[in-house]
Amino acid sequence: MIMEKILTNQEERFIRNPDFIFRRIVDETILVPVHRNLAEMDCIYTLNELGASLWEKLAAPASKQELRQFLLDEYETDIETVTADLDRFMDELLAIGALQKV
Repeated sequence: MIMEKILTNQEERFIRNPDFIFRRIVDETILVPVHRNLAEMDCIYTLNELGASLWEKLAAPASKQELRQFLLDEYETDIETVTADLDRFMDELLAIGALQKV
């Protein structure tokens, strides 16, 4: 039972929420939720280079395992760092509603 749950979680697929606009402005990449009051500055989120790459990759449904492999292929780092960074990124985007499970 525990093994099945772990496999199911790894196979979950995610996609970006279309209610968020993604823009590159000069040296910054931002996410803006279009369903909230845009005057609220805490509703504008900035992404670093890694976050922007992941956001672009999430235009199509992807699992954490696929995203992890993408990061390992693109960046020279170890799997522990990639896993921790990816988990934090995904948790934050899910918390603000920027990602959806499919």
